[in-house]
Amino acid sequence: MSNTVIKFFNIERKLLLGRFLTRSGDQAWDFVIPFALLHVFPGRLQIAALYYLMVKIGTFLLTTSAGKWIDSNQRSRVVAAGVWIQFFAVLGGIFCFWYLDKTSHAGLSLSDPSILLLFAVLCFFGIFASLGSVITDIAVGNDLAPLLVSSERLTWFNSWLRRIDLGTEVGAPIVAGIIYAIDLSSIHLFGLFMIAAWNLISFVPEYLLLKNVVNSSNVKKQINSGTESWKDLFQIDLKKALTNPIFPLIFSYALLWLSVLSPHGVLLAGYLKDQMALPESEIGLFRGLGAMFGLLSTLSFPMLVEKIGIIKSSKAHLAFQGVMLIGAIIAFSFQGNLAVYIFLVFILLSRVGLYGFSNGEFELRQRLIPEAKRGELNSLSYLMTTLATLVLFALGSLLPNTEDFKYLVYGSLSAVLIANVIFIRWSKKTGA
Repeated sequence: MSNTVIKFFNIERKLLLGRFLTRSGDQAWDFVIPFALLHVFPGRLQIAALYYLMVKIGTFLLTTSAGKWIDSNQRSRVVAAGVWIQFFAVLGGIFCFWYLDKTSHAGLSLSDPSILLLFAVLCFFGIFASLGSVITDIAVGNDLAPLLVSSERLTWFNSWLRRIDLGTEVGAPIVAGIIYAIDLSSIHLFGLFMIAAWNLISFVPEYLLLKNVVNSSNVKKQINSGTESWKDLFQIDLKKALTNPIFPLIFSYALLWLSVLSPHGVLLAGYLKDQMALPESEIGLFRGLGAMFGLLSTLSFPMLVEKIGIIKSSKAHLAFQGVMLIGAIIAFSFQGNLAVYIFLVFILLSRVGLYGFSNGEFELRQRLIPEAKRGELNSLSYLMTTLATLVLFALGSLLPNTEDFKYLVYGSLSAVLIANVIFIRWSKKTGA
């Protein structure tokens, strides 16, 4: 094995380990936040919902600004910012929880100004924890990876990124749940503090790994002398974004987020519990299997890429998702327990297609987006998927009753089929 191959292998391993550290900590922290909020505000589920809504909106408003900032700064500074923004946001969040717990046990009501201020500060830290995660994801997956991983190994590398994402999505909440359940009567929220410590400690080796990759690879980039002002960073040029050749690719993927047909979807879980009367254990199993079926795409996608190429492999997976969801809709239209389980099986099978196409869309952005625009255009992808999530929850909140969930199901299938059409037309038009 040549020195060059060894060098690249070490870089790949460092990037993957950094991804594992940030993903495991993020998943564990996000998993226990609603439990901590319910501990502080018992019986107030809407508080947890409001927290996540505020975080989503805040991240949505700041994502494109972060992307432009990434393009106008050196990689060493971007990596440092992404990691340490998360570190201080989590640190601030745990102090907010400590004060909220202390004041709520002192008898102050939710309407008390000090409680409201603390909750607002907690949302502020939540937004920046999410923003730091976006910056790190773009810096590693969308900038450093296509720059440092050889073209022949990029599909393999991305498959491992996906395995890490899905693996931590399943494993981190399990570990976090066990830690959070540790009860010390003398220390309120002891489990939360332990998980916060886990997350905070993980940022240190992650930063050292990424700093070493950037410094040892000497991957400095050309920065224009006339970098954008802070005012420019907060402006979104919609016309420029919509006319960008890469936009149809990004839009086709964002449409897939306009779907309630997901094992991880809150709306579908609510429907299965309320309307179908499925037990929580079966719904939890369905969620876990969703990630397991997604892992299958990390085998099927690179196998097809090797045989027919990235574009055709992406088309095949997206079409497979559409076909499986058509089967799910047919089963959904029938009554009875058997039909419900067939409906769920088709949704699980569709995850192979969804995650397979996600792998392809991600790699196409890596290969096609110019180096000088990686921050801006990849942040646009995050912006579009976040917008789709907000639209989906807005539509869900407008449903008069649970039975009307069927309209969201039909709309979800339509979004996936439209995504197929847009992606096929884009690939033909660009000759990608």
